[in-house]
Amino acid sequence: MTVEGIGIHTGTPSRVTLSPAPLGAGIVFRAQGVEIPARAQSVVDTARCTVLGRDGVTISTVEHLMSAVASQRFEGLYLEDLYIDVEGVELPIGDGSANLWVEALSRAGLPKLRREKAMAPEGDYLVTGNGGSFITAFDAKQFSVTVVVQFDHPLIGTQVAHFEAHPGSYAKNIAPARTFGFIEEVEALRKAGLALGGSEENAVVIYPDHYSRPLRFQNELARHKLLDLIGDFALAGLPRHNMQIFAFKPSHRLNVEFAKQLAADIWKSDYPYPFSG
Repeated sequence: MTVEGIGIHTGTPSRVTLSPAPLGAGIVFRAQGVEIPARAQSVVDTARCTVLGRDGVTISTVEHLMSAVASQRFEGLYLEDLYIDVEGVELPIGDGSANLWVEALSRAGLPKLRREKAMAPEGDYLVTGNGGSFITAFDAKQFSVTVVVQFDHPLIGTQVAHFEAHPGSYAKNIAPARTFGFIEEVEALRKAGLALGGSEENAVVIYPDHYSRPLRFQNELARHKLLDLIGDFALAGLPRHNMQIFAFKPSHRLNVEFAKQLAADIWKSDYPYPFSG
């Protein structure tokens, strides 16, 4: 299965091919002859998106695809071994949501395993960031995520999104949520050479008194942050583990810091790390 499109930050075209990998290979990005395991330890930048890198080769904006890959587990299926071949430096943005990747994975016919979820190493987790932001998680009977975002903007204020892992729930309630940005932020990013592929066709642009397009959900911004969080956490092997996660004003940097902490504990334990690479 091959997907083509432009990257939201670089504005350059890319081509991504998904194919089965040998048993035990894990989930691996391949670009310019370099293999980059889909691990939190492979993250080299989180400024505006999640960037994986190795030996000088980088692949940007992997979080939406990784979120869609992780969502297969909510259906009781596991994409354990997958090659993601990338021609370009950034994954296609599609319409700014994860719909592009959910649909691609459903059409790809990739082999998936059925297995019971393993519990993560016991204990609670907490990481903190700037402005009071934090992520915490603890053992639970089911995988769930709650995200709270706050913006000093009359259209937004506080938004809350909650997700519980039930079959079909991710594709219906999380995948369609689009990336977003404030108009003044977009202008600053473009001056800095970023968001060159961004438009009102692949992002929700927030103006002082209106959105660029009708929202798909009243809390679409919080849902997209939840989508990103699942994608970043997938770099630690989630959501194989039954955990209850609460995130207040999450960011890619905070997500990845949390994923690294959890991944380190998984490696120390006897629990299998699914994205072995």
